Amino acid sequence: MPPSDRIRRDAETNLRRVLAAAAEVFATQGLDATLADVAKHAGVGVGTVYRRFANKDELIYEVYRERIRAAEDLAMRASEADDVWAAFEQFFESSIRELAADRGLWQLTTSGFTDSLGWSRGAEPTRLAELLADTHKITGGYLDKLVSRAKAAGHLRADFETADMTVLSAAVQATITFGDDASRRALGFILDGLRQRA
Repeated sequence: MPPSDRIRRDAETNLRRVLAAAAEVFATQGLDATLADVAKHAGVGVGTVYRRFANKDELIYEVYRERIRAAEDLAMRASEADDVWAAFEQFFESSIRELAADRGLWQLTTSGFTDSLGWSRGAEPTRLAELLADTHKITGGYLDKLVSRAKAAGHLRADFETADMTVLSAAVQATITFGDDASRRALGFILDGLRQRA
């Protein structure tokens, strides 16, 4: 194998290791973890990380981009589902589980731009900021549609607002440390309270 091919192969291997390590570190420690933390977890030097990512916001972008876009798709499918209440319940529960399992994703999607950006050094986190702005607009539109349809179908109480999903999601996530049974019961109580009564 020519030296240049070996170098490229080693670089790609290191990139995969860094991305996998970053996903684990951000999920457990949150986005205030450093690139040095990621490098240590990946078993590479911090210089290896900096050669591929100008700053931490660029690494955050690469780690979470596909998952954020997948969440948009999930919201879209929920907003168009035939059984709107089942779709509301499924989206609510699945998003709670996903955010509870990943501290970094929770920070990124619920803490607001000023809290989620700015850990990096150097260039402005343009791509990450644009991703968050886009997903906020796109996902918010789908969820507004889902909430409106659920209300129009007579399933969801009239005073519920889309923004309430974030608050109630945090409430259920707080119960996950008590075990799956406790969190399922909490979710059931909340969903029952959201139902429109005759």
